[in-house]
Amino acid sequence: MKKTLIALAAVAATGAAFAQSSVTLYGVADAAIGQSGANGTSTKADTKFLSTSAMNNGTTRWGMRGVEDLGGGLKAGFNFEAGLSLADGAANFSGGQYFSRAANVSLMGGFGQIMLGRALTPSFNGVAAWELTGTANYSAVASQFNFVGTGPRQSNQIAYTTPNFGGLTASLGTVLKDNNGGNAKYDMNVIYRGGPVTAALSYNQVKNGPEGITLGGKYDFGGFVVAASLNDSESATGATVNRGFTVGAGAKLGPVNLVVDIARDTKAKDTDVLVEAKYPLSKRTFAYVAVLSNGDKKDSTAVGKVKNNYGIGIRHNF
Repeated sequence: MKKTLIALAAVAATGAAFAQSSVTLYGVADAAIGQSGANGTSTKADTKFLSTSAMNNGTTRWGMRGVEDLGGGLKAGFNFEAGLSLADGAANFSGGQYFSRAANVSLMGGFGQIMLGRALTPSFNGVAAWELTGTANYSAVASQFNFVGTGPRQSNQIAYTTPNFGGLTASLGTVLKDNNGGNAKYDMNVIYRGGPVTAALSYNQVKNGPEGITLGGKYDFGGFVVAASLNDSESATGATVNRGFTVGAGAKLGPVNLVVDIARDTKAKDTDVLVEAKYPLSKRTFAYVAVLSNGDKKDSTAVGKVKNNYGIGIRHNF
């Protein structure tokens, strides 16, 4: 009897521990037919199956995230995320390693959040706050300005995010110099969300290297939203300077969500134009059509040297 009571107590204690922890499996399956010159050198416009291209709404991936309640308002969390191709099942996208989309651990509480490992950068999250497509692969902002010049992710990152102060938050990330070729990297955002207004400042800099800054925002009228930004950034190598602006609008036309976005590089005198339409098939699945015109055929980033790029696809979130 005594052993039975002890066993029941142990099971109850284990159940209580599990009740304070959770692990979520999630992901995206995205496939399209279209043409994309992503990272290519050819101007040939090939129509093909697309799964990890610049003209997919998102890159197919799966991941796990979890959180444990440590008590006293303190929580620990983790996130692992891997990209893959629906074309052939190949893995290792968005950085070259299996969990190259995310591999981090975090500590959260009333003080905010500390995150350690590979993750999205604060400057990317600042742009994501107002960008109209939800930072789709074919985003005109990404095509023209590559998310403040350095792309969306960073390895070896140490990042801190403040609590929410009346709609205002800030994040600061760094990569120590010995993890970045002897030059420390700094990355930050300040984001305001209040009612129909969202605004964000994003900034990053590599010591003795390139830097980038973006100021953007959007206003939601309810069924109609407008967004704009100013951008001044250097590429990760510092070889290219992108300077200009974006302006766009989104509208809900019946069940269809329509976005038109224009990104102008005033230094290079080139304009990228995106038109996107999404039709919801359920709460987690939608069909989409996107057309992205690249204003500079010499551009070797994002959509590459193919001028007119398009994708017709379906995305399922799980």
